[in-house]
Amino acid sequence: MSIKNLAGQTIFYGLSNIVSKLLNYFLTPFYLGILTAVSYGEMNTAYAYIPFANIVLTYGMETAFFRFAQKGRENLVLSTSMLSLIFSTIGATLLLFLLQGPILKTHSAEMAGVAGHPAFYVYIVLIMAFDALTAIPYAQLRLENRPLKYAFIRISNIVTNVFFNFLFLYICPKLYNAGHHWLPDVMGGGATLGYVYLSNLLASGLTLLMFLPQIKGIKWQFDKSLWKEMITYSLPLIVVGMAGMVNETFDRAWFLPTFLPVDSEEKKKYLIGIYSANYKLSILINMFIQAFKLGAEPFFFKQAESESNPQKTYARIMKIFVVLLCCMFLFVSLYLNIWKFFLRKPEYYAGMTIVPLLLMGYMFLGVYYNLTIWFKLTNNTRAGAVITLISAGMAILLNWWWIPIMGYFGAALATMVCYLAQMVICYVWGQKHYPVPYHLPKILTYMASAIGLYYIYNWINVTFLTPNDIYAVKGSSLAVATLFFLAYLAFIFRMEKREFARLPVIGKYIR
Repeated sequence: MSIKNLAGQTIFYGLSNIVSKLLNYFLTPFYLGILTAVSYGEMNTAYAYIPFANIVLTYGMETAFFRFAQKGRENLVLSTSMLSLIFSTIGATLLLFLLQGPILKTHSAEMAGVAGHPAFYVYIVLIMAFDALTAIPYAQLRLENRPLKYAFIRISNIVTNVFFNFLFLYICPKLYNAGHHWLPDVMGGGATLGYVYLSNLLASGLTLLMFLPQIKGIKWQFDKSLWKEMITYSLPLIVVGMAGMVNETFDRAWFLPTFLPVDSEEKKKYLIGIYSANYKLSILINMFIQAFKLGAEPFFFKQAESESNPQKTYARIMKIFVVLLCCMFLFVSLYLNIWKFFLRKPEYYAGMTIVPLLLMGYMFLGVYYNLTIWFKLTNNTRAGAVITLISAGMAILLNWWWIPIMGYFGAALATMVCYLAQMVICYVWGQKHYPVPYHLPKILTYMASAIGLYYIYNWINVTFLTPNDIYAVKGSSLAVATLFFLAYLAFIFRMEKREFARLPVIGKYIR
């Protein structure tokens, strides 16, 4: 598969990923307009635990599926991995239901707003189970290069979720207040968040139903020796995934609820709500990272088999990827005075100082994802476990140290530093075992230039343009931001004109 094929595949998977994430993303201002900051904090605390559970429930089987399916045993690998997930998911779900009572009495359940609402817990457990069961079917579509079906199912999931959220949280309350009391009182009795989880459950259930014909079409076989090989390969990925989630979501799940220097639980939930709302702005850059990852991971494995020296291709991909990451970083950070309207309420603006830090963190994370190819291709997944364990240890230490001093700003700073450390360690270690001729001087120049431009703009804005309200919408600040952004694009174009001319679609317009 050539780099043009990667571009095409990334576009298909990327568009579906971006469209689905954008649809889901627009739920954020919807929630912020309806929920209180406390309720929004509870919701994000609850959702922060789901990725941890998904990692345990899928135990790296998706990546193992990609790795072992390349050896001409696609159906055997498919059926073995699917049977493994079916039985493990059923067992884990039953266990979680048996432990419902003790779990609902924990401090974490209180901070997540689940204590006292057993139905919320049931919805969340079923969401996790349905998502685990669809992991391999999604992976099968990617392996078989069926991006249209992949996109249709993924977007259908999000559209269903958005529809039911709109129905339950907007239409039903309006009709109820108009006298239609046969409808549920969504906004009464603390039940609002339950309808958020119910909407998600209905969407996850629909996705599983859409995959049923594909699942039924599997020629069921279970190879015990193959399963042992796959488990040996995938189990370290649980550590990788869990440690990675410590950086990505554990700030809302545990660090902030535990270390925020306030006495009131309600105040903690409020601050977590502010932090979570602003965190969403940084996820704009993560949409592209995830889209690229979906198209790139199968490509990397196939490229390793089809070429004698695929490292040069990997180096080109990294450089192009970094350029796009830097442009997206500037697009968000330079225009925060526009993006603030996404947050709906002025009370959330106080947290916008964390957005540039988190954007930088996601830039480093994106580079790290590309660098991890060395230990996946060399079957050295334990190296990934070591790197993410180091990062997770740093996250625990830094959050423990900084949150009591700086509040949620400390959590954002810790996230950025940990992703930077992951990137550096992975690069240094990888070059010893699987050297790739990355264009390091250019990559570092592009990243440093983008970050430097933002801080120069921020200094100008704070000192001269809008000293009393740095996020005020003024023509002068927008003009300077646009000037900086265009200057960066011109710099990149001058440096990479030849590279852009070689790309599909846009290359033919570059002379």
